[in-house]
Amino acid sequence: MRLIHQFFVGKSHYLFPTFFLTVSLSNLAFASHWQASLYNLLAFPKIPTVTFAKLNSPGLPFIKARIGYDDIYRKKVDQQTTLTISEQTNTLQLNLPFRLRQTSHLIKAEAARNFSNFDNLSDQTSLVSHCQIDNTYFSTLWAMAYERIHFGGGLEYNWNSAPFLINIISFPHSEDELTNKYFFDLLEPTFGEELTNTLHVNQIGYSLWTSLPLNSNYHLGLAIRATDFDFHWRIRYINTGQEATLAGQRQIDLPINGLNHYYRLALSSDQGLVRDISVTFLRNDFDYFIDNNPPDFTDLDSLGQGYIDREGYAIQFTLGEKLFEISGGLSYANYESDIFLSTPVLGFQLGILPIFHSAELNFSYGHSFSQQIGFGTNFNWQNINFHAKALYSHTLFDFWLEGKAKLMMGIKSDPLDYPYKYSLHLFDLNAEAEWRRGPLGIAYTFQQLIPSGRRMDDSPIRLSKKVPGVDYTYRGGQQHRINLAYYF
Repeated sequence: MRLIHQFFVGKSHYLFPTFFLTVSLSNLAFASHWQASLYNLLAFPKIPTVTFAKLNSPGLPFIKARIGYDDIYRKKVDQQTTLTISEQTNTLQLNLPFRLRQTSHLIKAEAARNFSNFDNLSDQTSLVSHCQIDNTYFSTLWAMAYERIHFGGGLEYNWNSAPFLINIISFPHSEDELTNKYFFDLLEPTFGEELTNTLHVNQIGYSLWTSLPLNSNYHLGLAIRATDFDFHWRIRYINTGQEATLAGQRQIDLPINGLNHYYRLALSSDQGLVRDISVTFLRNDFDYFIDNNPPDFTDLDSLGQGYIDREGYAIQFTLGEKLFEISGGLSYANYESDIFLSTPVLGFQLGILPIFHSAELNFSYGHSFSQQIGFGTNFNWQNINFHAKALYSHTLFDFWLEGKAKLMMGIKSDPLDYPYKYSLHLFDLNAEAEWRRGPLGIAYTFQQLIPSGRRMDDSPIRLSKKVPGVDYTYRGGQQHRINLAYYF
């Protein structure tokens, strides 16, 4: 459709801007876990558990205090920083192994207070904002083993909140006179230039797992995880239009509900070359409803509703000896969606005919296929333990987008019926060094994510546009952690 064709994107380019910005913004609510969110996007989800091998060699009990800084994403235009996404993390961890008669137990607990920051006030875009998302996180795991049988459970809670302003710097404009008169020119008096926002996100996760011995070397395990996601975004603005029934302070509520299920069947061993072979099944369901809170019967009750669902599986393995390990995997996911969006009533024609516009979008088909391979090593030198890992992931996202706009007052629109195929490469470099002396330990952890990719289709759908002669640079994907530990 002509309006949708006004989105801009290059056919082939590095994926730092589109990948990190899009994914980081969508996952910014999950402070301190944005890396896990990226791998979940690639259909490699994690289920937090305590393995039988960990129960048998839990190490010393400890308390750790951790501080960290994440340079998630930075954009520079002509050497000037125009957009930043960063995060500060503060975490306490407890690891408590103990024995009761013939059973081994392990309790792991973590509490965190994190702050995610977004700033694009200097960016060359129509919408600018500066906000800080306050995140509180708590998780606990308990596991027990009797002889060679073990089971356990976990609980995690994630709460986020953020008040922030969005300033509208410019509104769209068209060469078509009707589009301007009955659409674009009505946006500014309807919404104004400032949107007041509040964001609240709650996530609760549960996990259960167990394993039984198959023989002297191998265990067969089953793990289940379910998470409940509750997202609420409230937008307030002032309508300065001439219609008294629509004018004044207005409010839009956007609740998003999500339910995720993960099931993992694994064959594991604490001896020999094969450490772990597993298959994980995943199901993600998200639905939304946009409440317009109409002040009068002349406006719409809802500005949209729909859903995005995903289901798939991942096959993974880990091979290793004492100093070296190899990991890899394959994953596949199928996507379904039905999205409907509408503007509120923007005004009236002849005083009685309401003017509003809407659009529908869905995937006629959508899937992703991923491959993963990694290498890691672990060794000691004097009082220092070193751990390093390199992980490479490749994902092909293959979608066919169908959409149509329902525009009033004679505005023309073409249907959307195009492919969108993207090849993503993600390099993950991770290193940790811990110094131990007596009961005290100090550790530094560094992680760098490097995404790149290109469009694999000839679709005219475009998401970004670079201005000729302007120097664009992108950085980010870094994580720094300092741990202070006391071992009992």
